[in-house]
Amino acid sequence: MGKTQTSKKLGKFSKNTLKAKPVVKPRLKVSAAAYDYSAASDLANRKFISAAIADALLDGDADAIREILVSHLEQVHRDQFFKDAGISRRTLFKLMEPNANPTLESLAKVCKALAEAA
Repeated sequence: MGKTQTSKKLGKFSKNTLKAKPVVKPRLKVSAAAYDYSAASDLANRKFISAAIADALLDGDADAIREILVSHLEQVHRDQFFKDAGISRRTLFKLMEPNANPTLESLAKVCKALAEAA
């Protein structure tokens, strides 16, 4: 079998791939209604948060659990939450640190407090 010959000229499609394509901005239809959305209401909802933490536990994603919990604690009154959870204030704030590694007991108390309030 011999070599297959190919053309040395650039085809019409290969020339177009070298050009930068313009960015297209999304547009809404004239009749489409836009609404304001605030995640703060969902993040303050303990039922929503407990379901999100349960999903993250099932996925085995420890970072997601911490991020969900920190987002929730930024929306609610922390002083009442640590009392509801039965943990110390220091433990709660250590749990919110970026490199936190909470104990299973602390996480269980936090999840129990979320579930009871939901």
